[in-house]
Amino acid sequence: MRTPPPLQGRLVSGSFRASAATIIFGESLLKFSQECIMADHKFTLEEILNEYSADGKRSGIRHTSEQPLSRGTLETEKLVNAATSERPLSRERAGYDTVAPPPENAEELVDIKSTISHIKASKAAQAAQEADAAPVLRERFPTQHLRRENVSFVNAAGAGRYQASYTETGDSGYDGAVKLMEEDTAAPQRHRPNVRQMEDSTRAREKKKKRRRNVPDSAYLKESVTGEFQRAEPVGTDEEPPVSRRHWEEEQDYYYQGSQQTSRFRPVRQRVRSHTFGADAEKRQPDNLELVKKTLENLRNVVFFRFIAVLVLTVAGAVLACTEVLGNGAFTALVTPRGYGIIQLALGLLGLGVMFPTVKNGLWNLLRFHADSDSMAVLPLVPALLGAVCVVISPDVLAMDTVHLYVPCALLALFCNIIGRLLMVRRALRNVNVISREGQKRVLSYVSQEETAELLTRGVLHDIPIVTAVRKADGLCDILRYSYSTDMADGLCRTMTPICGIVTLLIAVGMTLIRMGTAVGMPWISFLCSMLALLQTASCCTASALVVNLPLERESRRAAASNSAMLGYQSVDDFFDTNALLVEANDLFPKGSVQIEGMKVFSGAKVDDVLLDAASLVHHGDSMLQGAFAEMIPDVGTLLPVDEFVCEDGQGFCGWIANQRVLFGSREMMANHNIEGLPTKTREAELAEGNGDVLYLSVSGMLAALFSIRITADPHVKRQMQALRQERVALILRSVDCSVSLRRLSALFDFPESYLKIIPTSMHHLFQRETGGLGCVSASMTVGDSGFGAGALLLGARRVRRAAVIGVILLVVAGLLGLSLAMIHVVTGAYEKMTAYFFLIYHVILTVVTALAVRLR
Repeated sequence: MRTPPPLQGRLVSGSFRASAATIIFGESLLKFSQECIMADHKFTLEEILNEYSADGKRSGIRHTSEQPLSRGTLETEKLVNAATSERPLSRERAGYDTVAPPPENAEELVDIKSTISHIKASKAAQAAQEADAAPVLRERFPTQHLRRENVSFVNAAGAGRYQASYTETGDSGYDGAVKLMEEDTAAPQRHRPNVRQMEDSTRAREKKKKRRRNVPDSAYLKESVTGEFQRAEPVGTDEEPPVSRRHWEEEQDYYYQGSQQTSRFRPVRQRVRSHTFGADAEKRQPDNLELVKKTLENLRNVVFFRFIAVLVLTVAGAVLACTEVLGNGAFTALVTPRGYGIIQLALGLLGLGVMFPTVKNGLWNLLRFHADSDSMAVLPLVPALLGAVCVVISPDVLAMDTVHLYVPCALLALFCNIIGRLLMVRRALRNVNVISREGQKRVLSYVSQEETAELLTRGVLHDIPIVTAVRKADGLCDILRYSYSTDMADGLCRTMTPICGIVTLLIAVGMTLIRMGTAVGMPWISFLCSMLALLQTASCCTASALVVNLPLERESRRAAASNSAMLGYQSVDDFFDTNALLVEANDLFPKGSVQIEGMKVFSGAKVDDVLLDAASLVHHGDSMLQGAFAEMIPDVGTLLPVDEFVCEDGQGFCGWIANQRVLFGSREMMANHNIEGLPTKTREAELAEGNGDVLYLSVSGMLAALFSIRITADPHVKRQMQALRQERVALILRSVDCSVSLRRLSALFDFPESYLKIIPTSMHHLFQRETGGLGCVSASMTVGDSGFGAGALLLGARRVRRAAVIGVILLVVAGLLGLSLAMIHVVTGAYEKMTAYFFLIYHVILTVVTALAVRLR
């Protein structure tokens, strides 16, 4: 057989015109030539018209005629003509039109491995064919590389030749590809995708300011029975705690604080939460509650004696100040100026003797630039005593209107300080009495791992999660340490006290030089002491010890009523910004909230066996129904062990009891497990009396019993959840009961579903890990046995925080206002009006206003 001459001529002429683009059709062309050689007849018109079949259409084109052609020969002929001709035919002239391309957003499934292998094989074949082609053809038909304008290169070798499609400083034009970090860190990074955090979130503010809440590195030291605050000897340790689990103990100068011997710099003023666990958890020993209680009782007696003594001295000083002004100087003339100075000096020395531990620690902390509330209370006492000494030495200085004695005002500041100290000791003793009660201890602890917190709160919080959990503990330690922890007022006094001391000293020296000249004598010294006592008394924050202790006293009483304890201000600092709480579902339903109203037995099952199986399964799964079954089977020791307990989300739970599979759940659960004999829904509604939940129990694949459950909302829990809703605190629940759903909880407690989350069974291990039991822990809050006590403690911490903020603002206002009034009278020369009586009334009014503000808030 021979090839027809016309076709043969075409093939010969086409071979000289072949280009690099026609190489991809080599295999089809060879096949076509073989078919033509094998054929011994010419093509007819019918064969040409029937070339395409219905399933042989090329991708991307279609024929315009109604009758498809047979597949193979004619298509190849047209492709060869189009490739070898100088002016290829358009698709319209060839009888084809373009098929509409798929939409841009259409999803296209691609096999990545096969695609990559195909691309590599095509490139290898093309390179081999180009290498075998003649040099003339390679020069005439060079390979043109594709030029893509909107392609992002990810660490590609030749990416440097192409310009970026986005700007240098922004992300405009960025087409979605991820630009990995360049190896050369010196080169500027053009774009780095980043996750924007909420600007008003708690952690965002902490990262922005670095020192959002400044926690002083000093605290109330332990006060001995004799009344002196002592400090434990530092104990050096060679171990460095993990960086990711920082402890409250790491801060310097805390009570029972061991100094960390480390060469790494650590900022002093940094907010640190207290952990309930750590590397040294196994080495901790619980506090001896009897010894702590006895120590606090003795200390309370000492502080109460000081309270009575300073009260008498303050009242005597107030009477003395009033007689100086209201009696028109009659009392001063009666006792003589020297006698008046001796009385003032005696009152001041008695106050110094009674409050000597406070005076000593306050001055020592001030000299070390670690001032606190004690330093602020002691600040006016020293210049007031010096002024009284000058009057005793030289009584004539009282004849000058520029010299006054301010011992009564200094005694008032010491009296307010001892009130705050008495409230602190009483609170500590109350908390120890609560902790020493019998029963399992439960403490509050926050989730320290951010990844776990994000997993548990995903879908509920749009802020950085700060999650708190309730954990059981075998014992507590560091009780006194948290009771004496520093508060917000101490932080204010740490900055304000040295500033006031230095500023008032400079002003007093300057005014003395202006008014009295440079001739130093007794009048000059008396005027300096009087001026210094005036300015420091005016700027003194008298109510600094009451700002935090008053609201803490109120919240501590509330917590003790529910068998809980808020030890100190560290409790507030730990948990006031909590926005999510891990809660067991049964904590929302205390005793009496869930009741079994009815029961029906099927398949001849015994009532005792059914109740025992159901109670065993419910108790093992920690269901909210265990309280209801406990009324029927009060003895927990009679419950049977459960093996292979499994919870099915939203349906119920099951387990193996005495080699029998027991299911307890909803109707859907029984249907999924092919349990037969279920009553109709009409009969089910009749048995449940129309207003209860129906739960089924099956044993070994047979329906055993039906229970009618009634669930109500406890009023106390509902009020707590309403308060949490106002504070925007989300609840993360673990539940094994099918009766607990978001819609049901939202309807019962009037709580929005957006702040509720029931974690799936796959995340129960995370929940249990963060709420599991602990040994001896160092915790700042303890929770009572009542179900929802954690919510009350969190709300109390927020109330104390707000009250403390308001009190600190009032302290600043009182100090600045008093200093301004004093400076106005000094500049105008109205010294005769700046008496102790004036500032005594001023500080009494400001102290009462501050106390009412923090109590009412």
